[in-house]
Amino acid sequence: MAVEVRKLSWWDTLRLQWHVAIPAFFLGLVAPNRGFLSWFARRGGGRGAMRLLAELRDKYRCDHLWCWFPVGRTLLVLAPESIEEVLRSDANAADPFLKKAALSRFVPDSLVISSGDEWRARRPFNETALYLGRPHPHQETFGEIAHQEAARLTGTGSRELRWSDFQTLGERISQQAVRGAGQVSPELSADLARLVAGSNLLLRQQASFAAFYERIERDLANAIASGPSACLLRDSATLVEKGSTTPITRVPAQIGFWLFVLKDAVELHVARTLALIAAHPDVQQRVRDEIRTAGGANGQAIDRLHYLEACIMEQLRLWTPVPLLMRRAMRSFTLRDSITVESGRQLLIHAGFRHRDPRIFGANADRFAPDAVVSGGFPDVYVFSAHRQGCAGRSLVTFVLKATLAALLRDSHFELVDPAVEPSRIPYLYDHFRLRLRTIARA
Repeated sequence: MAVEVRKLSWWDTLRLQWHVAIPAFFLGLVAPNRGFLSWFARRGGGRGAMRLLAELRDKYRCDHLWCWFPVGRTLLVLAPESIEEVLRSDANAADPFLKKAALSRFVPDSLVISSGDEWRARRPFNETALYLGRPHPHQETFGEIAHQEAARLTGTGSRELRWSDFQTLGERISQQAVRGAGQVSPELSADLARLVAGSNLLLRQQASFAAFYERIERDLANAIASGPSACLLRDSATLVEKGSTTPITRVPAQIGFWLFVLKDAVELHVARTLALIAAHPDVQQRVRDEIRTAGGANGQAIDRLHYLEACIMEQLRLWTPVPLLMRRAMRSFTLRDSITVESGRQLLIHAGFRHRDPRIFGANADRFAPDAVVSGGFPDVYVFSAHRQGCAGRSLVTFVLKATLAALLRDSHFELVDPAVEPSRIPYLYDHFRLRLRTIARA
């Protein structure tokens, strides 16, 4: 039976732009725009987009809708089976114009905006260096870094943590994981912050760009001779020395992106996961019990923290970090044996909508439900995208997040001060910039 596809009216296309495309731009193409996010969150940001997508699906009685988004002809894909087929397909690439235009301002040769021969050269390098799907050989070192930085953050007594504290945490953990234990450069962080801010505006900060990559290339050149042995930079240098890379791989660009994405992941997802755990006392107690039962802070103990991992995944589902998954057709292909997608057309998957869809998640759609995750049978989520173009660093990122949260929750209890979270209905957008968490030291 043929799968239906319909075309949005111009009025509905304008509504899609207003509720989805325009907020996405102002929220930040690369990193969150603090002022707009705070303003938008206070006004229930995200609710309009979710309602509109559900309304369009019902109005057109169709899960495949042609539209213009934001400036090109785009197939909006809502059907679960079609989402899977798009993400598995080698006929499309994750480098549509706007995404490539923004990220190329500071990581012009990174895997995340590569396609064709460049993607085929960079993907194996990233999967090998980041140990996709496998325990990382440096996980003991990464766990110790997380433990030390968590202790630095909480201290020995009760205190109140704010967003700036989690920014510092993300900066210190990410740089040490990439560059080596004890290797933290404020100058590198400042250059990266300027590059990210410029990328949101589609600008390149040339002086910061040059300084950022000069430092990475210098560290890479010195890594074998004098660099720390247990870090991603040393591993990358070893792969280069063994001839496992080519000039197309552009190793410094891959490392530059790791620095950005790991910092962003730690500061954002540790803070927001703690906020949700603190807002659910029963969950916090179960997490802390699991951490004690696992014993120690070694890699194997961290791997056993399945309930804590479920909390992380639920935070990622509810506040999906990359809600819009855009793809570009590299060649013409037929979706579900029925829908012709011509070369150059865009495909749009709204992962944020799928993750809050009551048709898929039922009564848990807007609730923090780690118990449902660990019980099994919970629907798939696309918080790291999925399949052939899924995040190559997802295994490492998940481990670092678990190690950091375990270190924080092992000795401290957290109370959410602000912004409040109503457990019965988690908001679509959370203003983490105003986050205040009170820590209470407990044995």
